[in-house]
Amino acid sequence: MLVANYNEMKAFLPAIEMKAAPSIFSDALDIAQQDLVAEIIGTDLETQLETRSSADAALLKLCQRVISISAFLSSIPELDVVLTDAGFGVVSNQDLAPASKDRVQSLTTSLQRRLDESKDRLVTFLMKTDTYSGWRGTEEFARLSDGLILTFADFRDVAVYSPVTAALYPKTWSEFLRLNAALNVALMSDVAAYISKEYAAELLEKIRDDETLLPVEMKVLHLVKIAVAAIALGDRETGLSQAIKAMTVMKDNLSDFPTFAASSAAADMTNEHSDTPIFSMF
Repeated sequence: MLVANYNEMKAFLPAIEMKAAPSIFSDALDIAQQDLVAEIIGTDLETQLETRSSADAALLKLCQRVISISAFLSSIPELDVVLTDAGFGVVSNQDLAPASKDRVQSLTTSLQRRLDESKDRLVTFLMKTDTYSGWRGTEEFARLSDGLILTFADFRDVAVYSPVTAALYPKTWSEFLRLNAALNVALMSDVAAYISKEYAAELLEKIRDDETLLPVEMKVLHLVKIAVAAIALGDRETGLSQAIKAMTVMKDNLSDFPTFAASSAAADMTNEHSDTPIFSMF
């Protein structure tokens, strides 16, 4: 286990004030670790971290934080409910007043925000270090990166929240991850119709390899991210308008985009690629 017991868990949760070492969180910790492995780190890194080598201390701590917060957050609804011979009861303590629903909700909201930030911090760490380069070859990394947007914070920076997108807009990191398939479809179909499938694939590989981009490429990347997020959230009008803007920047700087310049999309710059979205068949 990456978080061996209650004492290791408590280090990341100052709100916990319990006597002894309760086993109530044991199963939650196990499930939280399984979720972390499936969502981000994969089984190879899990096995490596289980050895608790000092060389992996920084990564282990990031993973322990995610597991601890996730386990506690998932346990909150059941923490004061017990099953007795007479049925379900609520744990009471004369020395402490029970927390109000508002306070519990405030704690839950705060913990969810910390969990999302902790997962983003973990992904950013893995992206920026060469120590765990093998992680980039995992299915978990492929899934996480296939929509160009690797962190929830980055998604919120480019995703427009509106009445059109509200229903599909992710509220948590895990919901953001589940949106990645839609992000990839938007990139490789709708947006690729303007920037070319060849350049869309190249841009995706550059992001996965953490390559340094030219300033003009960064501008295009930002527009493409906005487009991809909007389309995945159901706002095609905004998405296609941003894809057209990205294409326009590329057309004005063809020497900086040789893959696009050599593509059929660039060769077919007819009136249908105007400033009006026309790919209604998608």
